[in-house]
Amino acid sequence: MRLVIRRGAALLALVALPLATIQAQQHRPGIRELPREGRQGFWGVFELGAGVEQVNFDNDGLGYSDALTRPEFAIRLGGTVSEHLRLGGELSGWVNEDNGVTETVGGLLLVAQVYPWRRSGFFLKGGAGLAGSTISDDFGGSTSDAGFAAQLGAGYDLRLGRRVFLVPSVNFNTYRLNGDFGQDYTERITTFGLGIAYQR
Repeated sequence: MRLVIRRGAALLALVALPLATIQAQQHRPGIRELPREGRQGFWGVFELGAGVEQVNFDNDGLGYSDALTRPEFAIRLGGTVSEHLRLGGELSGWVNEDNGVTETVGGLLLVAQVYPWRRSGFFLKGGAGLAGSTISDDFGGSTSDAGFAAQLGAGYDLRLGRRVFLVPSVNFNTYRLNGDFGQDYTERITTFGLGIAYQR
């Protein structure tokens, strides 16, 4: 999972740089820019919260497990296309530590935030990308599964300063993973997060 996080951070930077460059190229002399209080330019969010996880193995016939609530985190970086649309990348994770065993479930996604109303901070969010799950223990043992991730969510940008925002959000994440010996499974994690956002 550490390798996935390192690669994810590099991919986020690669996603954010072209978006920020495109945004900078859109500013031309003689064209009125958006007001300072509007959505524009590069943006980034660091989020912490709680994630409610359930897992369903394809072949056991038991359905989804009981809910398990553990810490979650997310990092989002991107650029602003218009007052109504932001695009970027997200690296997210959910961590369960118990009796020397650590389980980490996360995703690396391309995301879009849609703002239906120009003067409101409310947004709808969707994304898709790669998923990973790793179980490791204190003795150095580790197993990992990979697959695909999808996300739907909503949030609100609350202005704290000229460029700083508080961002409460809720997200519904689905991770479709390939287990050992054909034991494929689905994890769904509902997250309730609180983030700090910076907007250039």
